[in-house]
Amino acid sequence: MKKRLSITIAAAIGIILAITITLGAFEFSSQPAPHHRETHSAKITVNQFIKQVAPAAQREQRKYHIPASITIAQAGTESNWGRSKLAYKYNNLFGIKANSKHNRVRMYTTENINGKNKEVKQYFQVYDSWNDSIKSHTYLIVRGTADNHRRFRGVQTAKNYQQAAYELQKNGYATDPNYANELIYAIQKFHLNKYDK
Repeated sequence: MKKRLSITIAAAIGIILAITITLGAFEFSSQPAPHHRETHSAKITVNQFIKQVAPAAQREQRKYHIPASITIAQAGTESNWGRSKLAYKYNNLFGIKANSKHNRVRMYTTENINGKNKEVKQYFQVYDSWNDSIKSHTYLIVRGTADNHRRFRGVQTAKNYQQAAYELQKNGYATDPNYANELIYAIQKFHLNKYDK
């Protein structure tokens, strides 16, 4: 009788353990997946960078008519071709400022204020991937800014990348007074217009 009782108790304990392990596994698997953010090498080459971002730029061009060459040139010049800390660590290719207290990082940036370059600390948006950064850039071009929703509409209707570059500068995308020329130079130097299809 004692032997049978101990076997029954052992079986009951085994069943309880099995249920506990199963419930524990279920509880663990039902937890949200840990947050994952892409990281990139700070030693990426210009050509590697272009090859990595070009497909996303072309996808956005097909949907929203923003020249892929403009998106790639902006991403490249704003991020030092993926080598700025904001780009390789925080996936922000365009220097887009944070619009909330979540997913942001505070860093120094150079702004042209009254004709002089000044270092200022600002909050920048943090993205999970370069693709997310490119989508956010598209959103800014398509939706504009809070004070002017049509601010960058001319980029989408431009006849060529040169006109698109001047539309960005004219409408205040960046504080650099030479911004359009820098984009055009980058497009011509790296033959980025071949992605405008």
